[in-house]
Amino acid sequence: MLFRGFKRLSFTQQLTLPIAVVGTLVLGGIAALSVQDSFRDAKRTAQTLTLEMGRTYSQQIKTYLDKAFSQAEVVGRSLSMDVQNHLQDRNRAYLTLREVLNSDSQYLATWSAWEPNAYDGKDTQYMNSEMHEKTGRVYPWWVRQGDKIVYKTLLNEETPDLGDWYFQPMQSKQSMLVEPYKDTVNGKELVMTSAVYTIVQKGEAKGLVGVDISLDSIKNLVTEVRPFADSQSLLISDKMMVVAGPDQTAVMQPYQADADLQALIQRHEIGSLEVKSTRGKEMVLVVPVPIYDLEQNWTLVIRTPEKTILAAAYASLWRQLGFSLVGLLLLMSVVYLGAKRSEKKISTLSSGLTESSLGISEDLQHLNTTGGQLAEASTRAAASIEETVASLEEITSMVRLNTGNAQNAAVLSGESAKLAKTGETKILELVQTMAAIESSSQKIEEIINIIDDIAFQTNLLALNASVEAARAGEHGKGFAVVAEAVRSLAQRSASAAKDINQLISVSVTQVKQGTVMVRENGEVLKQMSASIDKVATLNQEIAGASQQQSAGIEQINVSINQLDQVIQRNASEAGEIVTAAANISEKSEVMNSTVKVLSAA
Repeated sequence: MLFRGFKRLSFTQQLTLPIAVVGTLVLGGIAALSVQDSFRDAKRTAQTLTLEMGRTYSQQIKTYLDKAFSQAEVVGRSLSMDVQNHLQDRNRAYLTLREVLNSDSQYLATWSAWEPNAYDGKDTQYMNSEMHEKTGRVYPWWVRQGDKIVYKTLLNEETPDLGDWYFQPMQSKQSMLVEPYKDTVNGKELVMTSAVYTIVQKGEAKGLVGVDISLDSIKNLVTEVRPFADSQSLLISDKMMVVAGPDQTAVMQPYQADADLQALIQRHEIGSLEVKSTRGKEMVLVVPVPIYDLEQNWTLVIRTPEKTILAAAYASLWRQLGFSLVGLLLLMSVVYLGAKRSEKKISTLSSGLTESSLGISEDLQHLNTTGGQLAEASTRAAASIEETVASLEEITSMVRLNTGNAQNAAVLSGESAKLAKTGETKILELVQTMAAIESSSQKIEEIINIIDDIAFQTNLLALNASVEAARAGEHGKGFAVVAEAVRSLAQRSASAAKDINQLISVSVTQVKQGTVMVRENGEVLKQMSASIDKVATLNQEIAGASQQQSAGIEQINVSINQLDQVIQRNASEAGEIVTAAANISEKSEVMNSTVKVLSAA
């Protein structure tokens, strides 16, 4: 309900209200911490001030009481020495007590009380004598009455019996400050006490020396112990009796306090605590007042209302609250004016954001669609790449096989080129041999022609010889026979030369044809050798290219594998793009709703 109510507020109110709450909390927290520190400092300062004042006045009270005790002790020790040295003199002792009383107007009386015959053993001699009562014991009692000092005995018609002031120190054998009591002096009721010195000899209490003092001076001192205007101070005896205080009806009455305060007083230690009273919460400081060298301790109790101690802190608090309130109002005014200006700017901005949000929504829808298509295309491409990788692996294996065959062909082509070179060399040698044979055949043909000419000439000669033999007749018959034989031989030689010539001609023709053919074969073989060289070179180049293709295909295979990974990653990222587009679309919707809220504000 609270959130719905907050949403119905205007932008200015929505901006101002949290700042007001936070500012209030911050300023309140700062004020609370500051006030807490102020309260703590105020309490610490009050405690320090009260303690210093308590110590000062407790020392004054102690000095006042100790003076009476020191006088009583001086007189008591003097009388004790007289007894020990057998120099007892009642008149001198009595006059000594009178001089002590006369020395200080605060003293109300001085006195001494001894056990029977404990002073000089002459009690019987002094029965009913001057300055003695019927028992004759040493009971001198000097009392101040106005400006006069009057002598009495401790036992008289007004005080027929000895009281606790006598029996307690005698039984305890300890000096003591008698519990305060009231008495009427010169028609005026006073609160007083007695500083009693106990004279002990050989372990036995022999007598007492006392100084009665009024507690009016102490009462005045206690009244002055006011660290604050409404502080109250009380002086408590060691028996928890009120010796002095602001309430006179409570004086000489048991001190009423809670258990914690009573326990603190009875410990005779300086301490403080907080208590509740009719005046509200109070800080109580307890300062013990040790009395002379006795085991007794009175206690000065100083009570101060907490509201008094914290008055300055409360005043500071109200000032801080005022300043904080003014500062908060100024802050709220500035925030309100700033929010108003911001509201106008935000209204303009929200219009632009609305248009941008619609454009972003359309772009995101397009991006979502494109991302989906890209994811689908990447998936298909990944499948195609996988098939391509498989095909490339097959092609790679075939290219590797072709590369091996090309390398083998290059080796064989190299060997064929070497054989072709050898054949070319042999053909060239054959061409040269055929050329030599052709040359020899021509020489033979020439020789045959010479032989044919010789045979022709021989035949002519033989014919001429025959003619001449025939002319010679019988003388020429033998020569005719020889001529005939020569002519026959010449004919046969001519015929043989002719046959040889024909054969030689045919052979020469054939040799020429063979030479031509050999030359042609040589040219063809040269061309074949050149072609084989080119084929070997091409085979080597093919083998190198096949190796490069194999390496290239392997690199392509690696690249396609990487491309496959990239496409798969792209497919994954395309899916992420779709998801991101969906998330951005959701955020765009949130921005749309925010813009609507801003527009509504």
